[in-house]
Amino acid sequence: MTDFVLPTQSSFDALTTSGYTMTDSDAGFLTKEVGGVIKLLADQMASSELVHIRAVRTSTGKTEKFIIDNIADWSAGPKVVTSDHFANTLLDCTNFFTYTGNDAKIFKNTLPTPVIGTNDDGDPISLTISIAGLDDIVTDLTTAPAARSRAQIAGFSYGWGKDTMVNSSATALGLEADAFSPELVIIMPNPIPTAFTSFDSNAFTNDISSGFNSLPVNGVMMVNHVEFTPIKDAIWLVLDSHISVGHTYEKTFIASEVDGVSDVACIKRLS
Repeated sequence: MTDFVLPTQSSFDALTTSGYTMTDSDAGFLTKEVGGVIKLLADQMASSELVHIRAVRTSTGKTEKFIIDNIADWSAGPKVVTSDHFANTLLDCTNFFTYTGNDAKIFKNTLPTPVIGTNDDGDPISLTISIAGLDDIVTDLTTAPAARSRAQIAGFSYGWGKDTMVNSSATALGLEADAFSPELVIIMPNPIPTAFTSFDSNAFTNDISSGFNSLPVNGVMMVNHVEFTPIKDAIWLVLDSHISVGHTYEKTFIASEVDGVSDVACIKRLS
């Protein structure tokens, strides 16, 4: 597999991001500048490799279309899998395949949509996720998330099978038993806080730790929006947790805007 060279501030600054193909006004949080960091990573990848994009409630297809249009050779580049609910909540994600041109190398991993429970006043009090063949997962929003040890955080992972990851022709990426170990994980956290900030932080931690755990050795996880304190804090909590169980990594932080604030993290798993 690719032994990634992490982007640095100097390699990013050498890019001419204004020339990239992307409609800025289209819905989606990706900017051409952050796209430049993605391009530096995806350009190193082969057609046998995978990119996994995690962008909860914001997967319009903008990031995937950027990869199609801007990496050095899309025909020889990696397949892309995106995990989301693909509903119309924060952003309208219902036209994902249409926006990405029904490209055969773009796959959706459609997650169950949580059902919000309310009290008599209409206030949210719970989230229920239903998965066929399993007990419902109910989150009580009236109490803070349970505290977790470093080992529990480092051990968190989503157990997805490739059989649920399908392209626009409903062709599965693989079988349920096939290991899903993407070489590049791109996490695009939603920086807009909800009324339940402790649960927001928990979700950031889960996504980042699961992303790290899914990587093979020498794989890379890129996290956007790290200029926002809850996301930055989640990264450091996850990395400290993985260090505590013997995992090692290399990291770079990049400022994609001229104000000099680091907003993108790139983390390479070393062990």
